[in-house]
Amino acid sequence: MVKINILRPPRVNIKAPNRSFWKQIGMIFIGTTISLVLTITAAALMERHQRAKDRKLSAMMVMSNIEKFARNMEQHEQYLSRLDSTAAWLLNTPVEDLELLPDGELNSLIDQSTAFIFISYDKSAESIFSNNIETWKNMGNVLFIDRVGECFSSMHQVEEYWNKWMSDANNSILDVKSHPENYEGGTMPVKIISSEKVRRMLKGIHYFRAWFTNVAATMRYQNRGNMAAIGITEQEVMDFTDAREQDDEMTEESPDISQFITPPLSRDNLTTKRDLDARLEELKNCD
Repeated sequence: MVKINILRPPRVNIKAPNRSFWKQIGMIFIGTTISLVLTITAAALMERHQRAKDRKLSAMMVMSNIEKFARNMEQHEQYLSRLDSTAAWLLNTPVEDLELLPDGELNSLIDQSTAFIFISYDKSAESIFSNNIETWKNMGNVLFIDRVGECFSSMHQVEEYWNKWMSDANNSILDVKSHPENYEGGTMPVKIISSEKVRRMLKGIHYFRAWFTNVAATMRYQNRGNMAAIGITEQEVMDFTDAREQDDEMTEESPDISQFITPPLSRDNLTTKRDLDARLEELKNCD
């Protein structure tokens, strides 16, 4: 048993544990600070990475829409090529020869050469890009934003110009049907094909084919400038667009419209220019 001198008790060192306490507090503070800095840095890096992904996705979406519009223009040209073939035959055949055709056949040819379709494209990505200020801030590339805006403006102008022309073209036929007394010809189909407005419209089909081809080339030229401004390759945009189109084909069930489509013209029902000429000769010989 240890004896204690109560007259002279041993000294107690109260400074040592005090230093240890503040040392521990300091270590905790430093550790917390380092942990906090690392957490904030990691969060900032993750946010920066996410913003970069969002920026690239937004850019890919709008450039993909522009590419899809160019493809739509090419498809429109191919569609018009079929209309142009019949329209050219109608324009180059004398009206007196066309009068030999039964009304149903001549009317069918007019319908086939004027079966125009409206231009319309998906504006969802454009709307998000144009109306969301956060997207603009995140993009942080004024040159890219300006160039894309010019593309959207051009797309709107093309859509409006064609759709207005198509409406005017349909109205030129409707005017003949509404006021047949103002036009020459014994039957309604002959009156329609004899109308100067209708004939100018039929001639316009050929010129619009070249116009649509030029629009497609121009949109792609502008889009390559967009790619250069944002630092995304053309191949990336093409692959992204192809994938979107494949997804659309897989998710959307196309209705069976075969029952609504006029069968392709054959030798018996006036398919090619040669067949049309042969049909007229047949009718002439019947006289």
